[in-house]
Amino acid sequence: MNIINHFIDTMKTVLVTRATDFDGRSDRPEYWWFTLYLTIAIGLCVAVDNYVIGITFWSFLEPWPGGMRESGILVGLLFVSTIVQSISLTARRLHDRGHSGWLQLLTLVPFFGIIPLYWLVRSAKDTPEALKYKN
Repeated sequence: MNIINHFIDTMKTVLVTRATDFDGRSDRPEYWWFTLYLTIAIGLCVAVDNYVIGITFWSFLEPWPGGMRESGILVGLLFVSTIVQSISLTARRLHDRGHSGWLQLLTLVPFFGIIPLYWLVRSAKDTPEALKYKN
């Protein structure tokens, strides 16, 4: 039961309390609990879009036209409603490693997107660069 309370507290922090806070630091569990939540929520929304609503218009796996489409309105609404929280949490996680939050823009460049992911999975650094962000 303790893990469920921890999960709920983490989601409340990420989605409500610090939703638009781009300053400070976030630890690894906070980042990965939110990633788990988002993965499960997207999976459920994809299932509902495909099997209940039946209207899909976009694909995560094949984003170009003509292929399989598995995402519909619920996935789009989930994406729009959590994009700010995702960006702010990733910026805070990068701050915990001593890097600028702007470096998450590297995920848009092919082959360089692995660099921010490498920093996100590493443990915190208590270097002067990381300590300049309040905890």
